[in-house]
Amino acid sequence: MMRRQILIALTLICAVCVMSSAQDSTGVLEATMRNMGNIKSVQYTGTGAVFTLGQSVSPDTPWPRVEFKSLTRTVDYDKLATRQETTSQQGAVTIQFLAGDKAWGQTGANVTPASPIATTDRQLQIWLTPHGFIKGALANKATVKRGKVTTVTFTALGKHRVIGTISADNLVQKVDSWEDNPVLGDMLVETIYSDYRDFGGFRFPTKIVQKQGGFPVLELNVTDAKANVALDLAVPDSVRQAAIPAVQVTSQKLADGVWYLTGGSHHSVAVEFADHIALIEAPQNEDRSLAVIAEVKKLNPAKPIRYLVNTHYHFDHSGGLRTYVAEGATIITHQSNEQFYKQIFKAPHTLNPDRLSREKRGAKILAIGPKHVLTDGVRTVELHLVQGSPHNTGILMAWLPKEKILVEVDVYTPLAADAQPPSTPNPAAVNLYDNMQRLNFDVNQIAPLHGRLVTVAELRRTIGK
Repeated sequence: MMRRQILIALTLICAVCVMSSAQDSTGVLEATMRNMGNIKSVQYTGTGAVFTLGQSVSPDTPWPRVEFKSLTRTVDYDKLATRQETTSQQGAVTIQFLAGDKAWGQTGANVTPASPIATTDRQLQIWLTPHGFIKGALANKATVKRGKVTTVTFTALGKHRVIGTISADNLVQKVDSWEDNPVLGDMLVETIYSDYRDFGGFRFPTKIVQKQGGFPVLELNVTDAKANVALDLAVPDSVRQAAIPAVQVTSQKLADGVWYLTGGSHHSVAVEFADHIALIEAPQNEDRSLAVIAEVKKLNPAKPIRYLVNTHYHFDHSGGLRTYVAEGATIITHQSNEQFYKQIFKAPHTLNPDRLSREKRGAKILAIGPKHVLTDGVRTVELHLVQGSPHNTGILMAWLPKEKILVEVDVYTPLAADAQPPSTPNPAAVNLYDNMQRLNFDVNQIAPLHGRLVTVAELRRTIGK
C-alpha cells in the first residue's frame, strides 16, 4: 500500500512539474510579446545591402555585396502574407510577394512565379521576424530553456526547426533555422536583431543582419516601422495557374562524339572517349542533373559517365554535383574548390533528401591546377584555368583542339544576334579573349554554357577587338 501511495505521489509531482514548465514557457513568451507589442502585422523600412548567395570569387570569401537605396517589407501574421519592395541604387524597383503558399515577383509589368525553394524561404522568413518568432513559438508548442538568455525551440512549416534566444529584458536577439539548398544541404539561416526602439507603442530592432551559409545575405538599418498595416494581396492568375515546368534537355551534335546539351538557362557538354563519357558542367540542381544524365545515356548507353568537369563553384554551376557523385563519376575541379567540395559532399540533406544522401557514396575529386589533359590517345580535352578572371579565381574552360571548340561559362555570354555591343566591354569577356590569345587557341566555335553557339568573331565584336 505504501509503495502504491509513493508512486501516486510521484506521478502527481511529475504532472505538476510538467504543467508548471508549460506555464513557465508560455509565461516567458507572453511576457516577451507584451514587451515587444502584440501586433497583427508590421511594416519596416530601411537602407543597407543584400549579398548574392554562392557567387563570390572563391568559396571562402563573403558573398558579393549589393547596396540598395531602400527596402520596405510588410508582414501580415494572420494572413501569412508578405510584400517586399526594394529600390536599387540605380532606381530599379523589384517587388516580392507571398500569399499563403503562392509566391511571385514583379519587376515593372513582368510577373514571375517564384520557385518552390524561394516560396518556402518567404514562408519561413515570416517566423524568423522578432514578432513572428514569438507567435510561432506560442502556436507550435515550443520548448523553453532558461539560462543567461532564454532559448526557445519549435518547428515551423512541419519540418523546419527554429531556435531563438530571448534576452533578460524580453527582446528577441537571434533566430536560427535551416533551409534546403542544393549545394549546402540543410543550410543554416541566422538572423540577428539589435538596437530595439519604440515605434509608437511597439518595439522593433533598428539593426537586422541575416546570414546564410555562414556569410551575410542581408544588412538592414531600419529607419521606420509601423504596426497593423493592412496587406491585401490578390494572387495573379498567371501565378495561381502556374505549374513547375518539366526539365527539358535537348542535344545538339557539335562534332563526332561531342554534344551540346541545352533546353534551359544552363547548358552542359558531353564528350565521348573510348570507354567512357566526360561531361562538362552540372548546373542548378539534382532535377537538372538527372535529366542530363538520362539524355547522355540515351545518346550513348554503353559508356558510363566517368568524369564531371566543374567549371567553378558558383552555386548555379555546382548545384547538381552531388548527383554525379552518386552516379560514381569523378569530379574534376580547380584545386581552390577541393576543401569546399569535400565539406558539401558530406553535408546533411534531411530537409530534402537527394540521391547522394540516400546512397551514401564516397566522393572522388580530382583537383587540378592551371592545366589538365583528358585523352584516350584519339580524343583530347584540355582543361585550363582562366587566369586572372575577375568573375571567379578558380574558373576553368575546356578546349577541344582537334574540333577547335571552346567551352566556357559566365565570363562570356553572347548577346542577342541583333544586339549592339556595349560601350564598355565586360572585363571578364576581355580577360577570356586574352587567355585564348595567350594559349594560342585557334577557335572555330564557342559553346557557352549560357546562351547560344557563336564564332570567335562574335566574341571579338562584343569586346571591340
